[in-house]
Amino acid sequence: MNRAVVSSYTARTTAFATATGITDTIILDALNTFDLGLISNNLDTKMKAVYPFLGGTSSTHKYNFMDSRDLDVAFRLSFSGGFVNSSTGITPNGINGYANCFIKPSDLGLNDFHYSIYQRTNTATVQIDMGLLNVGAGIYRFLRSKVRTILGDGESVDFTSTTSSLGFWLGSKNSASLRYANYNGSVQATNTVNSSSALDSTNPFYLFALNSGGVPAFYSDRQFAFSSIGLGLTTSEQTIFYNLVQAMQTTLSRNV
Repeated sequence: MNRAVVSSYTARTTAFATATGITDTIILDALNTFDLGLISNNLDTKMKAVYPFLGGTSSTHKYNFMDSRDLDVAFRLSFSGGFVNSSTGITPNGINGYANCFIKPSDLGLNDFHYSIYQRTNTATVQIDMGLLNVGAGIYRFLRSKVRTILGDGESVDFTSTTSSLGFWLGSKNSASLRYANYNGSVQATNTVNSSSALDSTNPFYLFALNSGGVPAFYSDRQFAFSSIGLGLTTSEQTIFYNLVQAMQTTLSRNV
């Protein structure tokens, strides 16, 4: 049942509620608890975009929780193609559905960034759930064929201990020679190859597909319940972040 928004929420939760029109306090309480966790662990300063996919509609799913303005510079999503929006998240059609995040590598940095997604669909087909291919200037992809994240030019990190696409996936690059693949709060693999790529400030990241030189490719058909893009996270921060995301999904009865 929807109830009135109360004044005890954080500024971000209040702004998000105002932008989306969400008044259900089950949703807002879960989101507020998540934000309080970000703040108390100093993780909010590392988040450029957080897409919680709440409210069940395309108009609520587009907003970046960290900056709830309906603007490209606020990194809100712009959807193209077919999607199904529901209370459990957002599902692209796997044919032409993708979203422009408006975040470019230059907004993050060559050696300090992370991406994450929380998936509720288990499929084994070759898809890219989040990514950017900068032709001649490095590759940034997430979760192709379920088990690989590529964080820079040839710097792949494979998830070696799981065959399911369900759950929380995170790739983090913390320095020129340190990258992590994390699944459900546990580090699966690392890569210590030195970075060699320059940053391309032209093209933004896409969700639900790869941005290949401005053209979407490898469309995903998996349901997302959360996604984030920001600065690199330490191994302890990765675990804390997973616990915060999982707690929110559990409160909303859509955890996997």
